[in-house]
Amino acid sequence: MITPRFAKWNLIGVVLSLVLVYFWIDPVGSAVEWQRFFGRFHSAYAHLPIGFLILALALSILRAVGWMKDGDNAISITLVLASWAGLQAVMAGSWLGQMGGYPEDILFLHKMMGYSVTVLAAALLYARYVYERRVVLSMWGVTLVLLTIGSDLGGQITHGPGYVTEYAPSLARNLLGHPDPMSTRFETGAPDSVRVYDGIIAPIFAEKCVSCHGPNRERGSLRLHTKEAIGNHDGDEPLIVAGSPEESLLIKRISLPDGHEDQMPPAQDAKPISHADVELLKWWISEGASFEQTIADAEMPYGITTILQAYGLGAIRRGVFSLNIAMPDTSLISALRMTGVRVTALAENEPFLEVQCETGSCLNEPSMRELSAHIISIDFGASDATDEDIAALSHFPNLTRLDISRTEIDGSRLDVLADMKYLSYLNLYGSSVNDAALDHIAQIPNIAAVYLWQTAATSEGVERLRIQLPEAEIDFGN
Repeated sequence: MITPRFAKWNLIGVVLSLVLVYFWIDPVGSAVEWQRFFGRFHSAYAHLPIGFLILALALSILRAVGWMKDGDNAISITLVLASWAGLQAVMAGSWLGQMGGYPEDILFLHKMMGYSVTVLAAALLYARYVYERRVVLSMWGVTLVLLTIGSDLGGQITHGPGYVTEYAPSLARNLLGHPDPMSTRFETGAPDSVRVYDGIIAPIFAEKCVSCHGPNRERGSLRLHTKEAIGNHDGDEPLIVAGSPEESLLIKRISLPDGHEDQMPPAQDAKPISHADVELLKWWISEGASFEQTIADAEMPYGITTILQAYGLGAIRRGVFSLNIAMPDTSLISALRMTGVRVTALAENEPFLEVQCETGSCLNEPSMRELSAHIISIDFGASDATDEDIAALSHFPNLTRLDISRTEIDGSRLDVLADMKYLSYLNLYGSSVNDAALDHIAQIPNIAAVYLWQTAATSEGVERLRIQLPEAEIDFGN
C-alpha cells in the first residue's frame, strides 16, 4: 500500500534524479557507445510514461464516476511507474540529443516538456494525498497540455513542423501554433517583392519534404531545405529540369498514385502533396525554376492564379502600378488645368493621371513637371507639338502611353523614349515619322503596340522593326 510518506519521498527522489541527469548529461557532450545504444530506444521509453499517465487518468475517471470502488492504490502505483519511466525517457533522450542532427531550439523545448511531465507525474501522486480534488484536477489539466505540446515538438524533430497536427481540427492546430495553412502557408502579400521560390515553393518543401530531405536528414542523398542543396543534387536522374516539369524527377515522384512504393512523400510519413501544390511546383519549374523571379514578374496561367487567390493572393500590380507613389497635389492639378491642359485621374484612389495637350509647350509648365511622376499617359494628337517639344519627355519616366498622331513630328528626338521602361503604347498615326525614327522605337524596352499607318515610314523599314520587336504589335495599316 502506497502511503503519503512514500509519495513525498518518491517526488523528492524523482526531482533529485532529474537534477542530477540535467547536470550530468552535457547537451553538447559526446555520448559513449552504450549511452548511444540506450539513447536509440528513446522513442520506446517515451511511450512508457505516456501510457502509464493515460492509464492513471482513465483509472481516476472510473474511480470518480463510481465504476471502480477500490482503485486508489492502482492509480498510485501507475503514477509511480510513470514518474520513473519518465526519468528513463529523459535520460535516453538526452543521450540521443548528444548525437546531433536535431534543431537545438525545438530539442531544448521538447526536453523541458519531458522534465516537466516527469515531475508532474510524481507530483500528482503526492497531491492526491495532501490536496483537495480541484487542485489535482488542475494538475491533470497542466500535465495533459504539456504532454500534448511535448508530443508535437517530438513530431517536429523527427518529421518536421505540423506532423502531430496535420490531421487535427482547426482549434487544435491554432492552440499548438500550427494555424490553418489556407491563411498562412504562403507569403503572397507583396507579389512585387516576394520571390516565387521564397513565398510559394519553399513552404511546400518545408511542409512536405525537409523532414526527410533537410538539414538533419538526407534520404536518397537529397536535401531540399536550401537553394544550394537543391542545385547540388547529383542523382542518376535530374531532380529539376528547368522549363520541363514532365522530365523532372521531383514531379514524377510526387505525382505517383497513392500507395505506389516510390510515392513521395511516403504515405506512412505524411499525406500526399495536394493536387494544388503539385500544380504550383509544375508551374515554378515550367517558368524556369528560378530562385530570383518575383511573383509579380512570373507569367501566371488562370489555374495558378485561382490556386494562389485561394491562399490569399490579391491583385498583382505590375509595372508602373507597383510603384509607391503618393496621391497627387490637387492644387497642382488645378493649376495645370488653368493652362488649358485636360487632366483626368486614371481611377478613384489611384495616384496616376492622364493628360491631353493642345500644344507641345505644355511639357514645360511648372505644374506639369511637378506632377511628372504621376503622369502615365500624354496625348498630343492633332497638336502643334514639335520634335524639340518631344525631347522634354525625358522628365516623364513613368509614361505608359504616348500619342503624337496627326502631328508634324518626324521622330528625330524619339531617342528620349529608350529609357522609358513602362512605355508600352505609341501612336504615330498620320505623323511625319520616317524609317530613321524606327531605330529609336526599337530601343524602347517594353513597347507592345506601335501605330505607324499613314506615316513617312516605308514597308521595308516597318518590316525591319517587326523583326527587331517580334513580340510587339506593329500596325502599318496593311
